[in-house]
Amino acid sequence: MPANLPPEYFKAEERYLRARTIEEKILATQELIRTAPKHKGTEKLLRTLKRRLAKLRQELQKQQSRRIGGGPSFAVKKEGAAQVALVGVPNSGKSMLLRWLTSAKPEVGDYPFTTREPVPGMMQFEDIQIQLVEVPALIEGSSMGRGLGAQPLGVARNADAVALVVDVSADPLKQVETLVEELETAGIMLNRVEGLEDMPDETLVHRRAVIIATKGDLRGAREGFGELRHTLGGQFPMVLVSAVQGGDPEELKRLIFESLEIIRVYTKRPDEKPSDRSLVLPKGSTVLDVAGAVHKDLARDLKFARVWGSARFPGQQVPRDYLLQDKDIVELHA
Repeated sequence: MPANLPPEYFKAEERYLRARTIEEKILATQELIRTAPKHKGTEKLLRTLKRRLAKLRQELQKQQSRRIGGGPSFAVKKEGAAQVALVGVPNSGKSMLLRWLTSAKPEVGDYPFTTREPVPGMMQFEDIQIQLVEVPALIEGSSMGRGLGAQPLGVARNADAVALVVDVSADPLKQVETLVEELETAGIMLNRVEGLEDMPDETLVHRRAVIIATKGDLRGAREGFGELRHTLGGQFPMVLVSAVQGGDPEELKRLIFESLEIIRVYTKRPDEKPSDRSLVLPKGSTVLDVAGAVHKDLARDLKFARVWGSARFPGQQVPRDYLLQDKDIVELHA
């Protein structure tokens, strides 16, 4: 046992030893990880705790699967360029937001858990479509089976990015705290660099996340948003919107697009116009990645490319490892 562990660590250890349920053991183990100092002397301890947490999460998932039995599936098939999960507490404005940004028609109500299963919709952003999925509301303890249970968290886990939908008129900081806690308890880490202490836990996934602050038309909304941005602006990109008032959603759409960390690339043949349809690739992709997306033989035989857009001049000849930017036009030469 490393020396210099704080008193809070030993209190959490006592809670773990007294725990009777898997849920209680998970909460105590998370507290042990939070309170343990992060330095070279505690690396082995943190690895052990992370392995324990992974096994506990797996046990909880199996337990919850047995409870659910033959219930409805919450899986949503991915469509479009990418999938973004809209996650929020009850009545945070997820359904209204989905109606505003897509052609989906989810039920909108002023009572909790109006949405009881995932609702997908396609959002048009410039020349691509991004799938938004409204996730049934989360509450404190959802990851442990409260409310509609942990099943909705699986949608966020499988999505490419997460949008935290927050009612800015109702203690938005508390809402974000609840959402992050439930997601992290389910092994979904938001806007965190995968570090050494996370390596042993195969149940963890890392997702990019943004905050969409809704109900911007209500009194005090801008003040609430200001507090949210002051406290969490360094951790989460965010935007204030009002789906009721409508308006131009382009800023919001761009925020969602940028959270996905993808780029659009248009290929062209020599002396021809670029393709109308883009290739959607991860940010950081190269000319060689484009060639591989077109055909594996082209990637093998590729000699160079010409690029319009991010290049220093139109049609500049670039090597195979040239890093591309969004909306680049690429002419491949084998």
